[in-house]
Amino acid sequence: MKMGSDIEKLRCCGNFLESSKPYFAMISLQFGYAGMNIITKVSLNHGMSHYVLVVYRHAFATAVIAPFAFFFERKAQPRINFKIFMQIFFLALLGSVSVPFN
Repeated sequence: MKMGSDIEKLRCCGNFLESSKPYFAMISLQFGYAGMNIITKVSLNHGMSHYVLVVYRHAFATAVIAPFAFFFERKAQPRINFKIFMQIFFLALLGSVSVPFN
């Protein structure tokens, strides 16, 4: 009888953790934003250029996110042929042209 109640408690705890994942993700994201704001404030107060800070922030984000994209998404993407390459090219061209107008 005790073993059945232990399994029921584990199942209940597992359901709670599964349903709480979005909340934990948002709390983690808020901690990340707070850390980024603190690091930005400290580095700018010590005289770092705004441009250098943007480059470092993008380089760090790329280094953190790129392995996830490489390992988890590499089989889900289609092969790049000439048509897809031209679509990417024109979207990038139009995106860089429309930035000053926003």
